[in-house]
Amino acid sequence: FFYRNRLTKFTPFASSVNITSHLFVVSHDGRFIFSGGYWDWSLCIYSLLKSKIISSIVHHTDVITCLALDSTGYILVTGSRDTTCAIWYLSSDDNGRIINMNDQDATSIMTPSRTLYGHISEITCVCISSELDLVISGSLDGTCNIYTIEHGIYVRTLRPTDANNDPIVNLKLSDERHIVVQTKDDDTNLFLYSINGYLVRTRKFQYHVVDMILIDQYIILAVNHNSTPKENLDAASSTVARIIIKDMFEMTTIRTIRFRTQINCLCLTKDLSHLIISVKGGKLFVLTTPRK
Repeated sequence: FFYRNRLTKFTPFASSVNITSHLFVVSHDGRFIFSGGYWDWSLCIYSLLKSKIISSIVHHTDVITCLALDSTGYILVTGSRDTTCAIWYLSSDDNGRIINMNDQDATSIMTPSRTLYGHISEITCVCISSELDLVISGSLDGTCNIYTIEHGIYVRTLRPTDANNDPIVNLKLSDERHIVVQTKDDDTNLFLYSINGYLVRTRKFQYHVVDMILIDQYIILAVNHNSTPKENLDAASSTVARIIIKDMFEMTTIRTIRFRTQINCLCLTKDLSHLIISVKGGKLFVLTTPRK
């Protein structure tokens, strides 16, 4: 199954784009992958049933750098190097499935409803919540902008490092109405905001956070270590990555899980029962809580 349906891309990615999980989202019915990062500025739609790209839509005026899908699976947001974000609506049939894009022109099924402005540099990350009617974008200009989905109205700007303008590399919006923003300089900095823009907590970490997930009052961090001292010859010296579970509000560590290979990204299943970890080399690890 995995060999027959493996993802083979023929549209080349832009040479300057860092290929990460930010460039891909999977439809909730499991039939399509939406992806960006291509040299022709397109948003590509890949059919997992047909094992091929079935459509390519150009709306942005530069390379798409990030995508996110809302919890309903029908609203997509894209961010681009052209400093804008676009909100797309996906049409569905009576059964709630995305209309078969093989039978119709994809541009008639998903079209950009809103274009969001306000940044002065490349968009690096986006998140969306239809329940809160919010889209949040992070940029290399060091700011996060918040907009409404329905009307595309600008709400406010978050400036985690106002003096330094450190680039925003990741952000997440929790169901508890909190925003976690990650900036990058020499170390990793996390900033916890309320939905109203109030700074609740900030922490600096001396390790590289590659991905994060928010669940309830917890934050799950995927951490890669840059190097390990050669003089350490014990078992810990073979640890090159960790999954760290922290309290979101106090940023205190609750549990640490060690890995011997670097982590690429994290994914939590819809029922919150399993954590899927992609590691270097193409393997997947699945973690779950012990059964009582």
